[in-house]
Amino acid sequence: MEDVTGAGKTEAAMMLTHRLMSAGVADGFFIGLPTMATANAMYGRLSHFYARLFDGLASLVLANGQRELVEAFAASVLRSGPVEHDLAQRDETASARCTAWLADHNKRVLLAPAGVGTIDQALMAVLQGKHQSLRLLGLFRKVLIVDEVHACDAYMQGVLEHLLRAHASAGGSAILLSATLPERMKRALLAAFAEGCRQQPPTLPADMAYPLITSWNADRAQHVETYRVGTRADVSRTVKIRYVADLDEVVAGIRRALDGGRCVCWVRNTIADAMTAYALFAHELDAERLMLFHARFTLRDRLDMEARILDHFGAHSTSAQRRGRLVIATQVAEQSLDADWDWMISDLAPIDRLIQRAGRLQRHRRDALGNRLANPADPDGREQPCLWVLGPAWTDAPRATWFKDACPKSSKVYRHHGQLWLTARFIKEGQLHMPADARRLIEGVFTEDVDLPAGLQPVANHVIGEESSEASHAYRNAIKLDVGYVWRGEQWWSDAQTPTRLGEASASVVLCRWDGERLLPWATHAQPRHAWAYSTVRVPERLIAEVVPPSDPQRLRAWEEAKLTLPDQGKWSVLLPLEKTGRDWIGVAMGRASSGELVSRQWVYDARFGLFPLPLRVNERG
Repeated sequence: MEDVTGAGKTEAAMMLTHRLMSAGVADGFFIGLPTMATANAMYGRLSHFYARLFDGLASLVLANGQRELVEAFAASVLRSGPVEHDLAQRDETASARCTAWLADHNKRVLLAPAGVGTIDQALMAVLQGKHQSLRLLGLFRKVLIVDEVHACDAYMQGVLEHLLRAHASAGGSAILLSATLPERMKRALLAAFAEGCRQQPPTLPADMAYPLITSWNADRAQHVETYRVGTRADVSRTVKIRYVADLDEVVAGIRRALDGGRCVCWVRNTIADAMTAYALFAHELDAERLMLFHARFTLRDRLDMEARILDHFGAHSTSAQRRGRLVIATQVAEQSLDADWDWMISDLAPIDRLIQRAGRLQRHRRDALGNRLANPADPDGREQPCLWVLGPAWTDAPRATWFKDACPKSSKVYRHHGQLWLTARFIKEGQLHMPADARRLIEGVFTEDVDLPAGLQPVANHVIGEESSEASHAYRNAIKLDVGYVWRGEQWWSDAQTPTRLGEASASVVLCRWDGERLLPWATHAQPRHAWAYSTVRVPERLIAEVVPPSDPQRLRAWEEAKLTLPDQGKWSVLLPLEKTGRDWIGVAMGRASSGELVSRQWVYDARFGLFPLPLRVNERG
């Protein structure tokens, strides 16, 4: 299913799932999403009605790395079934024990009749890792629903193709959802599913309509059906786009908007750029009106920040809550939050990301002051939505370093600079009609045979080569259905070492603080296991790979004992102690340079800024 953000794709997928279950071809479902935040939000949406799909009791399980931290999930695990009328029973009922057992470990969560989680949990069913077959068994006779399928990179797409092949070979069904799916990706995923059904890959019809539903089943192997879908009025709109190359112009525009009482969001491509942007306004806006939101916060602070953003900019926010506030964010604000801003700026990113970000621009219909309209059919009272995009100065003949020279940090996040140039060319048209322009823009940027300027072609060729290598890596790591379980010299790792995603190596850094000679988790919670999990932040290993152990024998013993209380007993995480120094909490850790050499540096954690290294220039901290 291809349709714009907020059109109801998930609800439609659940209706189809209900039909498949009613027809007796499926017994349950699993929904895979790109991030833990989106999985947590989806769990909350489904927890109210999923039981209607089943005849009798059924467990809905959340499958992601921090699932036990979602209050709704914890409540569902503890909820018992019918009273067993056994006066001798002293513990929980059998149904409660079963639900808790299913929820206790990610290896077993796919066995539950209904599940929501990151797509990684399903991908591990076809990777060469321990307990792979248990996961694959858990997906048997389930509908596999993959949301935001376009978010897969070359490696994840390769693994997903293996998953679709295996799932189809076992008689399973799959529903893929996306707002911005390139045709070449849709063609590859459909071919993989058909191969699993032992059929030749079907030919996609040349239907460029959008929104669009594409359907295939093995009973009519060479016939692919497409259905054009109408667009609801409240998700059909035109957004003005202005391309800007001057940072000072962006800053001046934000100040004007804030002075006019509007709320603003500036989405930056990197954490470093977000912190630099925050510093530009830190001296003129108080902490109540200025928020910094990125991935390098502890889980507890990140969840608190999400809640704060939803309070101020969510569906039920009022004019008083929104007025004159600025959020500086990274890609974490792109998909997981049902929030909207009066005005938005984005760093230049691929067109699919900009479409996602534009979905947070005047997302909910409001009056001129910013209060939610009672009748959703009423027109929005604010001026026409306008997305500013900050990027390199436009040129028809860019050099190979066109993007890297202007945005050195972003150049490592989005490596195909040819796609960025094509996106900028479309942006210069000045407006975006959704959903009318969606197909033209997506195919115009991501098609395989698009013409690029000569200066950017070598960069594009290099990226194509890297993506081909990543797809080969996916093939090597995946199980081989045609071979079976035959030893061929590979090492099958535990879950913690099975790569569901490639990219820069990262570490789970668990923050703690010295209280005299004791080490306490950074976050507080009644259950120590939860306190440690809430204190975790993900950091690239080039920044933090190891910790310098305390030199004091007593503190060294306390640090080693604290590691044993971590959920993984410190095997795959880094325990970073922080000590209060003046007004800051500071710790020392070692990052891994490109040469492999360990480099020591000081780190500061602050609930307003997140985790950042020292030394910083004064103006970077505001």
